[in-house]
Amino acid sequence: MQSVLRVILIFLLGPFLAVTANAVTLDWDTATWTPGSLANSYDVDPGNAGNDVTVAVSGSTAQLQPSLVAPNPQTPAITTALEGGLSPVQKSLEIAVDFTNQTQSIVVTVNFAAGYTQGVQNVSFTLFDVDFANGGGSTFQDQISSIQAVGADGVTLVAPTITVGSDVLLTGTGLSQMATGIATNADTGATSGNGNVTISFGATAISSFTFTYGSGSGTVANPTYQHIALDDISFTPVPEINPAWSALGSCLVAAALILRHSGKFRK
Repeated sequence: MQSVLRVILIFLLGPFLAVTANAVTLDWDTATWTPGSLANSYDVDPGNAGNDVTVAVSGSTAQLQPSLVAPNPQTPAITTALEGGLSPVQKSLEIAVDFTNQTQSIVVTVNFAAGYTQGVQNVSFTLFDVDFANGGGSTFQDQISSIQAVGADGVTLVAPTITVGSDVLLTGTGLSQMATGIATNADTGATSGNGNVTISFGATAISSFTFTYGSGSGTVANPTYQHIALDDISFTPVPEINPAWSALGSCLVAAALILRHSGKFRK
């Protein structure tokens, strides 16, 4: 009798427990960004009403520069100036700067919608063209630091998992990791991926993430023009159980327990 009740219980609860969510991508090939604007929001998840992700740029924004590639839009801007070794070439969000000193930096913050009450997971993205130059009129050293996410609770800081190309040096651990350009990287072509920095937060549920784009100690006091690009951002919403379904599931459990108890009583 217990075996039969167990099978019935699993059959009844199955639809309520089997909740899944699909991966979502902010794809710069289909997104729009007014050149020079500092924040934009996007509705990319058909399963969630309204905007799902907001990308904001802050910090030393007076140092932002136009792209070097025609039509030379003021950055931040969606361009194909930096390819990241991808073929076919894809669009990305380019950020170009001309800092006046090593202390200046740009901060990029990505917030996920409050509607994702359980947060999002499997967050992953790549930065293109993190490199170093010292000659030919260019002296700069790209450095990505303060790379961290905020957990779904809105408080806990989450450290990233980072992989880098051969033109980038990864140092530090946990929340103190930094990716620093150590060689000149081609903006385009097959080897342009050598300056890539891929960042992910794995299965941990988060509500936002941020990183800082600045200068490494290997550059001069007044660095020259430098740029990176943010590639597509992918994430998976953490699924939620509909409250009505949860209540119905509880009723089914209670009914199954009553039947089990009644069976024992009849014995």
